[in-house]
Amino acid sequence: MNRVLASAQRFPDRPAIHDGQPTSYRGLLTRTRRIAAALPPAGSGPALGALLVRRDATGYAALLATAWSGRAYVPLNPGYPLRRTIAMLRASGADTLIVDGAAGADLDRLLGALPDPLTVVLVGAGERTPEAARHRVVRVDPDSGDLTRRDPADQAAGLAYLLFTSGTTGTPSGVPVHGASVSAYLDAVAARHDLGPHDRASQTFELTFDLSVHDMFATWQAGACLYPLPQRALLQPLTFIRRHELSAWFSVPSVAARADALGVLGAGVLPSLRWSLFCGEPLTRRLATAWQSAAPAATLDNLYGPTEATIAITGFQPATDTGAAPDTNGVLPIGRPFAGQRAAVMAGGEPVPPGAVGELWLSGSQVTTGYWADPERTAARFATRPDGHWFRTGDLVRQDPSGCLHYHGRTDDQLKINGFRVELLEVDHVLRTACDAPDALVVPWPGAAAPQYLVAVVARGGDRSPKQIIEACAESLPSYMVPRRVTVVDDIPRNPNGKLDRKAAAALLEEEGSHETVSG
Repeated sequence: MNRVLASAQRFPDRPAIHDGQPTSYRGLLTRTRRIAAALPPAGSGPALGALLVRRDATGYAALLATAWSGRAYVPLNPGYPLRRTIAMLRASGADTLIVDGAAGADLDRLLGALPDPLTVVLVGAGERTPEAARHRVVRVDPDSGDLTRRDPADQAAGLAYLLFTSGTTGTPSGVPVHGASVSAYLDAVAARHDLGPHDRASQTFELTFDLSVHDMFATWQAGACLYPLPQRALLQPLTFIRRHELSAWFSVPSVAARADALGVLGAGVLPSLRWSLFCGEPLTRRLATAWQSAAPAATLDNLYGPTEATIAITGFQPATDTGAAPDTNGVLPIGRPFAGQRAAVMAGGEPVPPGAVGELWLSGSQVTTGYWADPERTAARFATRPDGHWFRTGDLVRQDPSGCLHYHGRTDDQLKINGFRVELLEVDHVLRTACDAPDALVVPWPGAAAPQYLVAVVARGGDRSPKQIIEACAESLPSYMVPRRVTVVDDIPRNPNGKLDRKAAAALLEEEGSHETVSG
């Protein structure tokens, strides 16, 4: 919050947000104060405020107002099933909820399912006030009305936000991230990326995805302007970049891969970009090369980090010629830890020999202390050693002699078929090369617990037939790793953050008549 206030003081009339129309830093701060005026002061102990808002000037002001009141924010996604939203809201213990009336939430059902009363603040153009006898409901016009007279709370030592990730038990798991961890990250990226007040930065991520924290606060601490992309614009991101002359881009690689699949990543088509950031899934050398050709003036940064390590904690910036960069199975390295952070490659709780593959453990000021109200999962994923507090990522890596980390997939992407160990990431790479397309992956069949063979799931539209794909894979892989069948689908399922979803693809295979299959 203090970083946003500093930019508002330095650049009050410069645009902070452009969501179809510009909102200045002064205007953003005014909206923030009006919404904060409707929130009660935070009590003692961890205080949390939930958000069910869109990514626009009002939604961002609601987020900042929650922080202003002394609460960590808990983002909820209007597009999630109501049952999941209720579970996250109940698990958080939030005592306030800010709702954008245009977000489309079923507030009557949502509020009726909550056991404890909340202060509910309705902002924006709204529907009717919900029937919520147990809750205090306030409607706020962020463009007019009272301004809070309270000073913003300092959250440097407290929680900044609580995000929910997929849990192994089928219920969401909360990851609490402290203000000190966010500050460490923002200091690292400020030194890594030279954003300034004249930059225009994208936001492609939903607020429930922690990479959105980078978008907002790395942009605002520099006095730059944030451009949230509407969902439809993600289908044609190059058009949006060119129309608004963005200078900083950040997305999961899949967004860029869709542009590449359409054949629009021509040489020099993105001249305005100075920074091209990717995170969230493996970045292939092929895609990085195509993107760098399209944005020749931009520095590419391949970032890596789980939610538990605060947004991103390592990075790799290849030279201008990505064709000369090292790779593993066609995937660029994830690089080196940021200043003050540590990485270890472990197996059985001990460091592996130099150059060997093992699980990546992370430690440092960006690593959170554990999961929200889940001591069992905390004990399983975090470890305290004489050399510090460590998070076990579940990612397999190798560290080369220079200290650079190379990604080798997930521990849960490693399985055995007929007694042979198979890395699904390696098969994915060979399959995509065989298809000459980024939208393809393999699924263990009939399930990951006891697979008998692999099935390739390929998006429709490629030039090669399923039989040719299988034959091409057989040229590079041993027989037990070659997909036995190819399933062609209109679109491979993706999770809400745009990543290819292997579990959802497996579920798609079970739907009769949804695809065509060819066996090798």
